[in-house]
Amino acid sequence: MSHRTEQRFHKNLYYTLQSMRGRHVAPFVRRLQTWERLDRASFDHLTRMLLRDALSYARTQVPLYSSGDWHTALSRADAQDLGNWPVLERKMLITHRAQLQARRFTPGVFARHSSGSTGAVVSVSYNPHAGGWSWAQEYRSMHWFGIPTGSRTLLLWGGGHPLLDWVRNCRVFSTRNLTFDQLERAKHYLLEQRPVLCMGLPSAIAQLARHVRAHTPHAPERLVPFVKLGGEQVYPFQREEIAQHLGARVFESYGSTEMGPIAHECPAGSRHIMSDHVYLEIFNGDEPAGPGELGDLVLTSLFNRAMPLVRCRIGDRGRLSPDPCPCGLPHPVLSELVGRAADMFVTTEGTLVHGSEIGRRLQLFLSKAPLGSVGQVLFQQKDPTHWNVLVESAAGFNDELAAQLRQIVHSTFGENCRVDIERVALVPREKSGKYRYYRRAEST
Repeated sequence: MSHRTEQRFHKNLYYTLQSMRGRHVAPFVRRLQTWERLDRASFDHLTRMLLRDALSYARTQVPLYSSGDWHTALSRADAQDLGNWPVLERKMLITHRAQLQARRFTPGVFARHSSGSTGAVVSVSYNPHAGGWSWAQEYRSMHWFGIPTGSRTLLLWGGGHPLLDWVRNCRVFSTRNLTFDQLERAKHYLLEQRPVLCMGLPSAIAQLARHVRAHTPHAPERLVPFVKLGGEQVYPFQREEIAQHLGARVFESYGSTEMGPIAHECPAGSRHIMSDHVYLEIFNGDEPAGPGELGDLVLTSLFNRAMPLVRCRIGDRGRLSPDPCPCGLPHPVLSELVGRAADMFVTTEGTLVHGSEIGRRLQLFLSKAPLGSVGQVLFQQKDPTHWNVLVESAAGFNDELAAQLRQIVHSTFGENCRVDIERVALVPREKSGKYRYYRRAEST
């Protein structure tokens, strides 16, 4: 079977099975492609109408929005004006989940669950219609790069669904235990099956890219045409390593359990907000941020009728661009994205620094470290003056590299920090298979 025939077979099978489940992905993709050809004014009008419909439904169907702060704010105000709605804090998705469920019963409702890496697991209900729109956003965005639905794909993720993964023409390699043997299996799939797309967690794909070049240096320069990153914060050094070692065109997607797809990179390199799927605002505290300010991401789902979330603060931070993208798409641009607003660490002077600063400083370190000498690195803060750094390395790690890691901590959090370097066979990932280069050490 040719690659083209294989791709069409899996595309048709996938679209058919999703439609049988009430998730009409194919027609939704076509509708999204029609909308993205609108001029900016017409597109903005469309998204405002979608928002008004979502707010009207949420106000009448969701018990929470008729109680407490929502009752006070909306009882004498226009519920179709988003500015009148209070902010929904993410913790309320756990404490008030039952009250956030719509009164109207919808057959086929399913739940999506967060990884639980920040504490309690968040579960959000979706109706099939919303699920179809969610998947349509993913596939429409890949069409921007000329990647058709059903293309052969390698997926590095925390888990999978064997039957659905086969239907999607997707070979999954779990990142929950990303051992040398697992990386070898993924490498052989790349070399032997030559997928069109490699997709998954940026930390895992960057690790695979280093593994391939360290252990198969004479492999073809271009092992896979495209790599799609998502599920974790994406750092420039990861994109550079992946492009260099896999020869791929790298692009990024951004989403959440609460909303599904939120933003996707276009071929021009801008991160476009899927504003025909979610409405995104930037907040500082309880007030909208000023134009171009960095702040908390607050989002409203436009299609979820099972658990409509209005002005939900999801825990990430970002900044909107005042300028449109030269690619011509009418979607606004998220110019900056910082994961997990709570990932702040204390310096020796008592100031707060976001952990992503470590990720940025790793770029120079990994670019100079010999291939194969460092598999993965984890910075753990025990207290403001004490850090423990785990280094996954089989061979080639030396005192010079250890000194460079210490300098990352000293330059970020203070010269007086004690930094212990510990070599390990495997740096543990989170239970979900995701990975952070920094975290607070567990108390013993």
